Parts: sequence; structure tokens; C-alpha cells
Amino acid sequence: MSDMVWSFAQNFYPEFQAKCSETVTLLDNLRSAPTVSPDELQHAAVNLAKLTKNLSDATGSLPSYDQRKCESQLKELEKTLNELRASSSSKPKFSFKRKPAKSTSAGAKVLEIEARASAVTTSNPALTIHSLSSLYITSNDLSRPAISGDQPEVSLSDIDRCIVNLASSTESMPLISAVHVRKLSNSVLLLPNIQGSVMLHELSNCVVVTGCHQFRMHGSTDVDVYLSIPSNPIIEHCSRIRFTSYPKALLSDIDPVISTHFSVQDFSHIRTKTPSPNWRELADGESVSIWPLSKLGDQAQVEKELIKLLPVRESGTVSRQDRD
Repeated sequence: MSDMVWSFAQNFYPEFQAKCSETVTLLDNLRSAPTVSPDELQHAAVNLAKLTKNLSDATGSLPSYDQRKCESQLKELEKTLNELRASSSSKPKFSFKRKPAKSTSAGAKVLEIEARASAVTTSNPALTIHSLSSLYITSNDLSRPAISGDQPEVSLSDIDRCIVNLASSTESMPLISAVHVRKLSNSVLLLPNIQGSVMLHELSNCVVVTGCHQFRMHGSTDVDVYLSIPSNPIIEHCSRIRFTSYPKALLSDIDPVISTHFSVQDFSHIRTKTPSPNWRELADGESVSIWPLSKLGDQAQVEKELIKLLPVRESGTVSRQDRD
């Protein structure tokens, strides 16, 4: 995909998400109100129509994952609006005040929509790794459907105390179009150059090494990110994140680009004139220089390497909290 298209997508997505959040807030307020007028419903419908038109105009200029996720968000908003219409038309003249929805936070609603969007079946073939612990994982461990021709997406979920090394595969590995990660803890993830997006959800005490066109991380804490990227990385609802450049030892797979890995956009920090407290640069003395690129034979070796690599150290060594 051309740099122009990626630049358009990088600018479009944050603006679209901000407008979605505004519409979510509006709908949440209407759901909590004792009565809803036709004018209020019409206002919400106009907002949704504008969002739909904006996405329609952007079709063909967005990565497939972003397109699907935005479409799913619009479907959820439309569903909520239709429920409000039905409730309003059937509501008796005198009624008890409806209890607010349990999750009235706009941010929580957006995350709920994104989670549902991530579960949508994709058209690209998927290579999966899930529900593993205390292992050294390579591309040989990917669950592979019968595929040919297309660039696959990789999906990883529910992984604890593992080293996942897809960056130094010795076998023929197709170019990866996107990577989706959910619930990764106490683990190291080594990725090659990804053609599209890397989407990370619910990481805890991890190291992520990747090159990609788009990087987004949600709901994560204590993560070191070694990154090569031509656009601004995005984090949201994250804390104690550290960024640095992609390791020189693994650069054979990364095209030389002017990386913007320190130009992080924190969607949870709205005070643009002050630095975000949720991330910082990883100092040279804190970064890893030797990586476990060869297969480790047993659990004890994996655990030993993890102690060296993870942001939060164990067993009497210096902890991250002591360093930060």
C-alpha cells in the first residue's frame, strides 16, 4: 500500500474515532434520559449519517482491518439508535425513569465496540496461536489453514510466560498483513516487518519488537516496545509503557525508514501541552542487546530468559518500579 494511502489512513482514523466517541456520548445521554424527543433522535441520526458518509468516502483508502472495525462501530451505533427509537415510540406518557446503562462511559463503549469488531471473521487467512504458557514459540507452532496467495493475518491470544519468535523463522514464511494480539502476559513477542497494522489489547509485563505501518495498543501496562514505524504509534488506556527503536540485531528484515517511534499519541491524555504520564522513552542502558533467537529446549530455559528480558524483573533483580 502506498505511503499516500497510509498517510490518509493515519489521519482519518483518529478523527473518525473522536466523532464516534461524541456520538456514543450523545446516545448514552439519551438512553439515560427519562424521555427522548424526536428532535434529539433526529440530531443523533444526522451525526450517524455524517459518520457513515465519511467512511463511505474513505472506502478504498483504508487498511482492511480499519475499514471492518469502523463499519462494525457504525453498526453498533445504528443498533443503539434503533433501540432508542423503538423505546421512545412505545414509551407510555407516564413512566418510571429508566436506569442508566451499566456502561455509560463513552470510552468504555468505544472499547466494547472495538472488541466486537476484532471478533469479526476476516477475509484474509488467519494464522493463530492461543492458550499457551511457558513455551518458546516459532512460526512452526502457528495453526495454519489451507491458504495460498493471500498475505495472512496473525492472531495471538491468552498467552502467558512465553517467548514468541516470528522474527527469525528459518522456514519460508509469507508476508504478514496484520497482527492482532489479546491477553498477553509476562511474555516476549518478536515480530518481523508487518505490512499493515499491529493491534495490541490487554498486555501486561511484556516486550514487543516489531516493524509496521500502524501501531495501536489498548488497555496495557508495563510494556517495552521496540519499534520501527513511519507513522505515529497510538496508545489508549495504557500505563508504564516504554518505547525505543527496533533492535539493530534484527534489522535485516526491516526496510530503512525514518522511524517515528517516539511520536506517540496517547488518546487517554487530552492535555496536549503537557507530556503524557503513561509512556516514556526507553533509555539505552535499559534496553535489551541480546535476544533469544534460537529455540529454547525446555521451560526452565524459557523462564531464565524471561527474567532477563521482561520490564518487571523478578527474584531479587532490579524491578521496573525501582528504575522508573
